[in-house]
Amino acid sequence: MTAAQFEISTTTINIVSDAEAQITALKATNKENNGLANSHKIAAYCEIIASIAPIRLVKGNLPRAVSKMLRSALLEEAGLKEATVKRYLENSVGAVRLFEISGHGNATPGMISEFMQSHDIDSENKLAKAVKGEADKSRAERLAEQVVGKWSTAKDEDGRAVQGAVFKDGLDDDELDEFQNVMRELMAARQAFRNSKAARDAAEAAARENSTVDAAVAAFVSEGLGEF
Repeated sequence: MTAAQFEISTTTINIVSDAEAQITALKATNKENNGLANSHKIAAYCEIIASIAPIRLVKGNLPRAVSKMLRSALLEEAGLKEATVKRYLENSVGAVRLFEISGHGNATPGMISEFMQSHDIDSENKLAKAVKGEADKSRAERLAEQVVGKWSTAKDEDGRAVQGAVFKDGLDDDELDEFQNVMRELMAARQAFRNSKAARDAAEAAARENSTVDAAVAAFVSEGLGEF
């Protein structure tokens, strides 16, 4: 499908608009409704991603005319906020790259949903991390990057995220020195606690063993087996 042939369906716009209305209502009613809100959000993403999948990306991005048309439809027809539309566009295009479905003329929301499930994506936050290549980072890696810093992200000719040329600091130098000092203190306290706990556990185990031995000896004697 060419950019000139692209058209966002009324059905897709209505589904996205209804999903956002449901999400707003759920969050206003009860914060514990996050799971249901996330399912509505992902359903909306599946609609958008399926709609743009037939368009072949140019250097990893939608042709300008298609991006402009989709943005306008989400803003004006679906009535979404600018920030929400920006996330939908960036993450949806990123998903097309991630799932390698650029130019896929037979994409359906159901197929996109299966891709989401296979990548363990069930929220907008997880989708954003996945398209940025951060989905597989451990808690330790993410924390280290927050503290020390990390390389910037750039895009290759296909629009995929790759390491950039700039290292972005986390804490500044003074804060990093303070962090290291505090960490050393906490590590020492942690080890001291574990050592004292190990000593207590060993003492309790020895006491239990002595008690068992004493009971066995008492039984042995009471039965006359200890008298000669």
